[in-house]
Amino acid sequence: MTLSRPERIDLLMPRQPRAGTESAPREPLGSLAEIERAVIDATIAILAPGQRFVLLWSLQIGGHTVAGVQTKQRDGTVANLVPPPEVLAHLADHKRMSYDPNTGAWLSAEIFIAGPTRYKATYSTGTVADWMPEVSVEDLRAEFDAFPRPAAEIPDWIRTQLDWSTKMTG
Repeated sequence: MTLSRPERIDLLMPRQPRAGTESAPREPLGSLAEIERAVIDATIAILAPGQRFVLLWSLQIGGHTVAGVQTKQRDGTVANLVPPPEVLAHLADHKRMSYDPNTGAWLSAEIFIAGPTRYKATYSTGTVADWMPEVSVEDLRAEFDAFPRPAAEIPDWIRTQLDWSTKMTG
């Protein structure tokens, strides 16, 4: 089924909490699919009417964690939002659960959301988009302490940055 434009916008409308319900403390989720579902739902919940074509992005390297939500308005303007703390916590859980000692953990994530069941998530173990914040050498070292990976799995740009730092500090 193909959705018309207004139906697609309606899919992105925030869900209203039921009367008398309050936010419960975040419970650990048991699978990557459950975490992604919670991230999508929490992101959609912060949207205002008319916001659509959502990009949720996150950069998590060492102790450096940043994220944002970018939406496109009906009139074509772009709005930047701060994701709720629960989204950041779920993304940190996702990173820990998806860690593989043979390839490492993801460094950056981009999740394009068109609706509660229509999204595309990309988690990269080797690249960080040029428009994301810069990564420090300290954060890179902390990343590989927390999520070790074989030397062959360390991307060239990281290896260069670490080698350059070592040369500069002696």
